[in-house]
Amino acid sequence: MSKLDRPIVKGLGLTWEQGLYLLIALLCLVSRLWMLGYRVESHDESLHCKFSWDLYVGNGFQHNPMMHGPFLFHATALSFFLFGDSDFTARLPVALMGTALVLLPYLFRRYLGRIGSLAASFLLLISPAISYYSRYIRHDIPVTLWAMLVLWAIFRYLEEGRDRYIYILAAALSLMYATKEVAFIYTAIFGLFLVARLVARALVEPWEREGLAGAFAVALAVGGAGLVTLGAGWLFARPEGGGPPPAWAIIGGLFGGIGTLVALVLFLRGTWHRLPTYRTFHLIVLIGTLVLPFASPIPIHLASRLGSFIVERAVDPAAVSPFWANLANVHPTDYTAPSIYYSGAILGLTVLLAILIGLLWDRRRWPIAATIYLGIFLILFTTVFTNGGGIASGWVGSLGYWLEQQEVQRGGQPWFYYLVIMPLYEFLPLVGAVAASLFLTVRAVVHRLRKAEAQEPDWGRIFIWFTVYWSVLSWIGYSYAGEKMPWLSVHLTLPMILLTGWLVGRLIELVDWERVWSQRGWLLALLLPALAAALASLIRAAGQGPFQGVELDQLLITGTFFGGLVGVAFFGGLVGWLWGRIGGRNGLLLTALILFAALSLLTVHVAYRLNFVNFDTPAEFLVYAHEGPDVRTTMEQLEELSLRVGGGTRLIDVAYGSDISWPFTWYLRNYPNAVYYGTQPTADTVRKTAVIAGREEWAAVEPLLGDDYYRFDYFYLWWPPEDYRKLTWSKLWEWLTDARKRTALWRIFYRMDYTLYDEITGGTHTPDRQWPLRGDFRFYVRKDVVNRLWNFGVGPLPEAETEPVETADPYAEGMRTLTATLIWGSGGSDPGSFFWPRDIAVSPDGFVYVADAGNHRIQKFTLEGELVTTWGYGEGCGDAHLPPGTFCEPWGVAVGPDGSVYVADTWAHRIQKFTPDGVFLAEWGTYGEATVGQGPAVFYGPRDVAIGPDGLIYVSDTGNKRVQVFDPEGVFLRDWGGGGSGPGQLDEPVGLAFGPDGLVYVADSWNYRMQVLEPDGTYVREWSIVGWNNPAVEEKPYVAVDAEGRVYVTDPGHFRVLVFDTEGNYLYGFGQFGYDASSFALPMGVALGPDGRLYVTDAANHRVMVFEIADQG
Repeated sequence: MSKLDRPIVKGLGLTWEQGLYLLIALLCLVSRLWMLGYRVESHDESLHCKFSWDLYVGNGFQHNPMMHGPFLFHATALSFFLFGDSDFTARLPVALMGTALVLLPYLFRRYLGRIGSLAASFLLLISPAISYYSRYIRHDIPVTLWAMLVLWAIFRYLEEGRDRYIYILAAALSLMYATKEVAFIYTAIFGLFLVARLVARALVEPWEREGLAGAFAVALAVGGAGLVTLGAGWLFARPEGGGPPPAWAIIGGLFGGIGTLVALVLFLRGTWHRLPTYRTFHLIVLIGTLVLPFASPIPIHLASRLGSFIVERAVDPAAVSPFWANLANVHPTDYTAPSIYYSGAILGLTVLLAILIGLLWDRRRWPIAATIYLGIFLILFTTVFTNGGGIASGWVGSLGYWLEQQEVQRGGQPWFYYLVIMPLYEFLPLVGAVAASLFLTVRAVVHRLRKAEAQEPDWGRIFIWFTVYWSVLSWIGYSYAGEKMPWLSVHLTLPMILLTGWLVGRLIELVDWERVWSQRGWLLALLLPALAAALASLIRAAGQGPFQGVELDQLLITGTFFGGLVGVAFFGGLVGWLWGRIGGRNGLLLTALILFAALSLLTVHVAYRLNFVNFDTPAEFLVYAHEGPDVRTTMEQLEELSLRVGGGTRLIDVAYGSDISWPFTWYLRNYPNAVYYGTQPTADTVRKTAVIAGREEWAAVEPLLGDDYYRFDYFYLWWPPEDYRKLTWSKLWEWLTDARKRTALWRIFYRMDYTLYDEITGGTHTPDRQWPLRGDFRFYVRKDVVNRLWNFGVGPLPEAETEPVETADPYAEGMRTLTATLIWGSGGSDPGSFFWPRDIAVSPDGFVYVADAGNHRIQKFTLEGELVTTWGYGEGCGDAHLPPGTFCEPWGVAVGPDGSVYVADTWAHRIQKFTPDGVFLAEWGTYGEATVGQGPAVFYGPRDVAIGPDGLIYVSDTGNKRVQVFDPEGVFLRDWGGGGSGPGQLDEPVGLAFGPDGLVYVADSWNYRMQVLEPDGTYVREWSIVGWNNPAVEEKPYVAVDAEGRVYVTDPGHFRVLVFDTEGNYLYGFGQFGYDASSFALPMGVALGPDGRLYVTDAANHRVMVFEIADQG
């Protein structure tokens, strides 16, 4: 009897195996449910919660591929129905399914081994990624659960051929596709395995015609080589920015397609009569027919391409039949007429084809399996038959939308993203999977040398080799996919855990435990850590250089070296002696197991830190696009306000906008007086007791609130560091070989401490309000309400200050209404559209250049707004050094006397020079923090560039509080300014312009003044600007000076342009908040054209406005 079959306590009836699974289940429930509702819902979680809540309260639910499958929403709504709606109950279904996933290896005992299955369950229990996302309302844990059941049913049917496994497979497959589109990846991995298994089985058996087998092998080889060639061309030889692969790759693909087709025909001819006897064939037909309707976007896309081909090559496109014209516009995610009619027809054909093939295969079993599959599909995708459109959005939209997202490449992560993430969290299964693969390879070689292959299939061996294949394809598939996200690491982790669990079980089985215990082999567990510590001390001291002198520090290093040497000799000797007593094989196996135990303890530490310490902190790389704790603080404040002044629980009137709609749409679901004002607030929709506004809405909301509200600055969304985008092989080697940098990496890995890393790099990675990758929001509360409360950090104010304080606007009297005579642009990324345009420049020959910062490009127009050209893109923004001609939020642009275009590439911290048509000429600058007289051509977010009358290039080095001067080729000449508020000193200098007097006018924004200086930085004069009192990153003022000496200054926070003379005397101003031709949402860049008109970029309205100013005086 195995020890696992022995009862824990006689008479209890509970074996050790059952007891261990029970213990794992209890630990899993505790780890998944403890503090489950404490963490603030992330952006995506709040969306899933709100739509589930809508279903729960009777508002219905319509499947949308953007939110993946409908299963999660039905499960969450059921949880709300049973237990009420809260963050805890929203996450409860996933937590329970995560617990089921941990226990699921029990079903795979015949393949993993009994000890291996227990080890796999334990590894699933402590896995940081799987445990974290088991406490997260996302689709990934449920879909992995269904995928495991699909896999189990596949192997059980292959082994036994019982009908029940077909029906379990149908149910699990339907649930998998109703959960998330990664089901397509799982199907591809499982399906390719079945096809390979079928081909391998067929090749070892005699064919009806012997020549066909050889021809099939040749055709298959040609087809495979051709497809590999096509893939290599597609991955590595496509032109930047997209486009078809080179001709050799296309030719390879052609041969690949022909070879594969010929191989298929030969295979069917040679094995047709035997195919029905192959269980792999049964599963291929079953899975293929059931999921075939989900593949309908592929023929829909091909049909659309055919229609486009016919229309584009027609002599007279107007005479083309409406059939072809409409077909050209068919799209899988377009559910409107006439596109839906074509998509419906193609979908109908795929359904009929699936039915035909299924019935030809098995008229008895296929209808039962299809009924199970279709029953689950219809209930979930139609929301229990209340949403007929769910059939189309499920079968057609799922794959269609998913493929679109791969092109979008949401997140924009580098190809090596998972090579960064996985070693930080899933190092144990990563090491285990590699070790298991090596172990299997060596064992296979030895097995072949010793004896012939067994005739009967060893399903345990087949399954383990399958997990190797599964792991490899998962790494390839998810690394190639356009969308790379931390939660997808779950799908890479799962097969590696199964593989590692099997290896651990196998190692335990191979140990001669009787000899180990009798010879006290367990002492290795004490000796090996001591040996490792001594070895680490020896290596560290050797790297520091012993025997360098007699100073105290030098002697300490030498002493440490000797201590480590003695420790290695002593403990190494004991380990060697103990190995001799227990046997070398036992020693090696025990050492491996102790290493896995040590890595398990480290994994538990990482999992605990992630789930219960840093669960909402972006220092963790798995905490991605997550809400910060300020959201919970705000909701607690709202509840207190509502109880004290709102008339009851959650009865307070509160307004919130589009930028922070998630998660607040979820958290305000039970506030009947909550008002959503979207992107265009009005006084009626905003002036409530409390207001919540994201950064995008501050400019629109604050003028409507006036001085009647207190403001609290918070953040609601943040992302983990993305410094790895700058990673190169040389930099990786540098960080791994330098002792101090290696220590910094270890501190990040072990406790997510970035202190030393920031000291080395000069960065800021403290999870507070200075975190660089975050989304901010502001919470406004009426002053008369706040004065009644003590807990908001404001306290009771003197009675005289409880009334709104009106501050006189010194520019109000001179404000005029000017209407733009020309406007162009709208929000978007198409040529001619803008996304947060910043600076603007007009060349003497009459062209307008716009720094389209949000789209990472420069756009060139005529004076009338006709697009001439555009150049630059932001792919890779954040890399160590962007390629020439690419940008990372260019804020400044200027044109030299020779037509050269100079661009302040702000967050690439450099200046780039181009021809008027965008041909790259030169670049200079690197990132760094410096002051005057230090770091020539070192920039920290340069915001503007101007050309002086001397032809030199003047750059506002904003973050370094100075202006740097270069010649046209980028040779540094001088700098001036420096931090401070004294004459000539600067604080956040932005706009630069030269006047007809040859002086440079500087928008010294955080000193709230315009400074006028000589080109060498000598102070001349200054005047205050009332209004530049907001340090927000968007509100950066620019300046222009005309030939008459009028100075035009943008006041972004007050939505206007102010005009002064060169002495600082106010002349007039124009603009107010709005969207019409006389209003701004955030005026930024300003420039004068040779036609005498004033050109202004209205950043938040994503447009350029042109004003006639000749008659304004």
